[in-house]
Amino acid sequence: MIKNKFCLYRTKIFLVLMFFTSLGINELTAQESAFSLEEAVTYALAHQNSVKTASLKIEEAQQKIFEVRAQGIPQVNATFGDNYFLKKSIVLLPESFGMGNPNFEREVSFAQNHNIAGTVTASSLLFNWTYLQGLKAAKVYKNYAEEDYKTVRRKVEDDVTNAYLPALLIHESERTIQKNIKNLESLRSETEELFKAGFAEALDVDRLDLSIANLAVQLDNLTRSKKMALEVLKLTMGYPLDDEINLTNATDDILNSISDDILSENVNLMAHPAYRTILTTERLNEVNIKAQESAYYPSLTGFVNYQMQWQGDKLNSLFYTPTSVAGFQVNIPIFAGFGTKAKVQKAKLQLEMVKLGKEDMGRALDFQVRNARIAFESARQNLTQREKNVSLAERIYETTKIKYKEGVGSSIELNQAEMSLYQAQQNVIEGKFDLLKAKIKLKQALGH
Repeated sequence: MIKNKFCLYRTKIFLVLMFFTSLGINELTAQESAFSLEEAVTYALAHQNSVKTASLKIEEAQQKIFEVRAQGIPQVNATFGDNYFLKKSIVLLPESFGMGNPNFEREVSFAQNHNIAGTVTASSLLFNWTYLQGLKAAKVYKNYAEEDYKTVRRKVEDDVTNAYLPALLIHESERTIQKNIKNLESLRSETEELFKAGFAEALDVDRLDLSIANLAVQLDNLTRSKKMALEVLKLTMGYPLDDEINLTNATDDILNSISDDILSENVNLMAHPAYRTILTTERLNEVNIKAQESAYYPSLTGFVNYQMQWQGDKLNSLFYTPTSVAGFQVNIPIFAGFGTKAKVQKAKLQLEMVKLGKEDMGRALDFQVRNARIAFESARQNLTQREKNVSLAERIYETTKIKYKEGVGSSIELNQAEMSLYQAQQNVIEGKFDLLKAKIKLKQALGH
């Protein structure tokens, strides 16, 4: 009996723990599914495969440095083997060696059945200009991989931002329409009461029903569009496509986070990872020229060799003959059929092409900043005017609604004022979106 009560008590504790654990998991999942723009960017940088690949390329470049550096470190090799002659080589002696002896055998062999040798060789580059330039090129390539990693990160940040904004715009349009539907439903209820009291026509109620239905259709279309926009955002972030995702930022939040001071900020080309990458490419091509020219220089290699050798016809009667040698070898290139000259000229042409590309990129970045500033000013002025328009449309709508309730205004006037207000509200949302895009494009063009 006591044992059964104890088991029942333990089961209850287990169920309670499981309940609270599931609550914690659900809460964690809910937190992970809600993202501000900054959080979405941070998530993408941690989960996008393009960022991971760029990071691996840095490690690959580091290993390339180790690989090239290893060529200049002394190399030690050892070999061991036994050459057993199945048929010995024959040497034919001159007849004069027999001194007239009729039994003299001219065919003799100096080889032994077993020739066992173990060799240890140490060698090292003492001077090789190609090696030095190769090591320098490997280090510059690592710098290139690091700058490329920053470029990839910047691209992911820009892509996530560009995917986040449309979803945010649709989300805010949804909220505005929902608010308008709620206001219309309230007005429709009041109009229906006026109709029952004989102070309004059935047509007035029908017009309001039609307006509500039209807004419902717009809301349904926006919901589908928002779903598509969120799918694009998930893909850009590297977020699971089957999981829910929510946006926590508002347009005003992001607008206020970007200072208007960027409008007068000077262009700094070095702030762009892509520009720094092409500078590293230029440096890499300069090193490549020297690497190709290094084929004109001699190289010097030193070596030490020690060999242990045993010879004999039988394994139990071998004799030991060790040898050792040390030396150096100089390799002096004299003529390579003009191949080296062609490689050097090719490397120089590649450098010139990179320099031209660098100039084009500098002009393109400056052009982007100029255009982004113009778009920024235009969007800011448009938003100011649209905000004035929506204030005016709100006053007209409120005045028309009061006149309608007092019986001195028509439902047609109310409907027109209502449509004007909705259009003005949508214009403000789009104006904020345009200004936000212009701010972000200017920020990106400045390399922030």
